[in-house]
Amino acid sequence: MTKGRLGDCIALVTGGSRGVGKGVAIGLAEAGATVIVTARTRNSGGSEWPGSLDETIAAIDTAGGRGIGVLCDHSDDAAVREVFDLVRRDHGRLDVLVNNVFAAPNAMPVNVPFWQVPASLWDTMHRVGLRSHFVASQFAVPLMLPQRRGLIVNTSSGGGVRYTFNVPFGVQKSGVDRMARDMAHELKPFGIAAVSIWPGYIKSEKLAAQPDRVPPALAKLIAERGETPVFAGRAVAALAADPGVIAKSGQILLASELAAEYGFTDVDGKVPPPPSRDPAPLSVFTPNVKT
Repeated sequence: MTKGRLGDCIALVTGGSRGVGKGVAIGLAEAGATVIVTARTRNSGGSEWPGSLDETIAAIDTAGGRGIGVLCDHSDDAAVREVFDLVRRDHGRLDVLVNNVFAAPNAMPVNVPFWQVPASLWDTMHRVGLRSHFVASQFAVPLMLPQRRGLIVNTSSGGGVRYTFNVPFGVQKSGVDRMARDMAHELKPFGIAAVSIWPGYIKSEKLAAQPDRVPPALAKLIAERGETPVFAGRAVAALAADPGVIAKSGQILLASELAAEYGFTDVDGKVPPPPSRDPAPLSVFTPNVKT
């Protein structure tokens, strides 16, 4: 793979029907990659949220890549194995894995203390969003080992270091970041890099479709400092094309900081300001304790 072009790259993006996953798939496609995308929704008919696997594959093809859509429930290990069996059979290797799938609840509890949220919230977000990343990475590494090169990217956020939404959400993000760091330690001898990447405040389809579900102060931050999901995709593409990416293995990388290093922009030609690494909670997140 040469810097700036990913014409020989085989990439897999989990949870790519909308949001950051779709944006990452498009960013890789812009550089010419073959992008395999998993999702549970083939088309948006009857879905509460906009976005679907078919729409992402069409966007990949329009962007200049080759899109392959695979229906997969990442809570089902056997189904995940079938995805990687398909990659092995049809492509013989995997160059990039982007662990992005995340089972967000229909209504995310915001500022609700942990003893008042259902335990099922923990199970939902950690089974598909943390455990799922571990399982996908287990299947991916054997497809990277023969060429002694590869890249595993976990999409995360500042919720890994500061209070965001609720306790289960923050622990999930922190786990994703730690997983990348520890995987990097074990993968380094094999030339495979593992990183965690933080987009900023995302202008997502969900926000556009139902802005009333976002706290007003957070919506204001997104409007002022937000970025499109494709910006994160261009960050991943830049990392995938960098022959020296192993030097970044184990790190938490911010999309905006990578833009300054690699010289890419968001779709409007601008570089959004990076989110803070400060562990102090944003003022919008103050638990509303009900006694």
